[in-house]
Amino acid sequence: MYYVIAAFLGIALVFMTWKAIRLWRHPEVIDDFSTAFAFLPFGKDVRRGEVRSVLLTVITLWSAAVLFVSGLTLAEDEISTAGAYVIAGAVVVILLCLLCEASVILFNRPKFVVPPHMRADLGVIATRRARRKR
Repeated sequence: MYYVIAAFLGIALVFMTWKAIRLWRHPEVIDDFSTAFAFLPFGKDVRRGEVRSVLLTVITLWSAAVLFVSGLTLAEDEISTAGAYVIAGAVVVILLCLLCEASVILFNRPKFVVPPHMRADLGVIATRRARRKR
């Protein structure tokens, strides 16, 4: 059963990676992504920030998949040094991506992880600050 879940996860991750690459290359799909995040109750600014951070989300999901698959293949008593490094590396990547994703949503920084056509956007904090000044 776990291998069926792992296969589904792999297919979903390939699809998400394709969608992230498509967002990176085609600015016209921003609205499609924004509607995909319509379930978020935080407003348009946060939804747009989530769209800007899709690449980081995909990297986080790939790292979570590495943790899931390594959990399937390694039993507690069989964890080797290499397996421990893989697990630790995946956890570090997840934590760094989550921190970076929050930074992209709030401040639109670092710019190199934001699609080129969205780099001029303001982050959530700057957008709300500008709205209050008006």
